[in-house]
Amino acid sequence: MAFVHSQAQEKDLVKFVDPLIGTAKMGHTYPGATAPFGMVQLSPDTDTIPFAVNGKYNPDVYKYCAGYQYDDPTIVGFSHTHFSGTGHSDLGDFLLMPTTGKLQLNPNTASNPDAGYRSRFSHKNENAEAGYYK
Repeated sequence: MAFVHSQAQEKDLVKFVDPLIGTAKMGHTYPGATAPFGMVQLSPDTDTIPFAVNGKYNPDVYKYCAGYQYDDPTIVGFSHTHFSGTGHSDLGDFLLMPTTGKLQLNPNTASNPDAGYRSRFSHKNENAEAGYYK
């Protein structure tokens, strides 16, 4: 009996992967690339929200479970570990933020990013593919 390849085996289906799916409206996914077996999940973080404000639970923390919200106009850095789709904030550690000029140690707010290390960005030059984020 001859070995027959299915049509699906011959197609490159990776080109249909969109890592930005689920990054808006509480999808709790991140767009960054993941190393094999989950060793590192380097991805942008668009905000860092404190768990509590004035001693009370901050409900906005739930919005940033994966660290990235597509509709945000700023980035606070790129952290190396993320959970995707978990529904709770965790990891997001080892945050790095490339910068130039005077060293800022506080991200400040999305409404006033220039007073901190937070950077404005647009999706114009953003590129997310399976295994790649720029």
